[in-house]
Amino acid sequence: MNDGVQRPGVEDGAAEACGPALIYDPDCSVCTAFVRQLGKRVHPSAGLRLTPSSHWEGPGAEWTDRSAVFHDPREGDAFHVEEQAIGRALMTAGPLPRAVGSLIIRQPLKPLARTVYRTIARNRHQLGCQGSCAIPQPRPGASPRSR
Repeated sequence: MNDGVQRPGVEDGAAEACGPALIYDPDCSVCTAFVRQLGKRVHPSAGLRLTPSSHWEGPGAEWTDRSAVFHDPREGDAFHVEEQAIGRALMTAGPLPRAVGSLIIRQPLKPLARTVYRTIARNRHQLGCQGSCAIPQPRPGASPRSR
């Protein structure tokens, strides 16, 4: 994080470092506010790295121009994007954020969490964002992407 505050167990890092990473857009005010709050709540033993997208070359790097990405090296090259990334990052924090994160990534709240994430991403300019965290607008005639 670029707020100058060092937190035990929470640091910016490259893909080669150990432990899970939340990759975020440092130009997005919503993203940085979330990361700042999450950084205060992450348990040091979680080893979560809060990594600006410009510093990430690991799995999911192709998504970092338009989405939050969560990567845990214990899952190999697997990565999670959008609301799934947020939910998994929350699961590294204290009891309440962990419970919220667990709800976000599971049915029946998963579709609602996706809608909320995408609504915020689409309207980021009205929320003070200047970065690349928006979901690209679909091209006319393009089919929706599946996950």
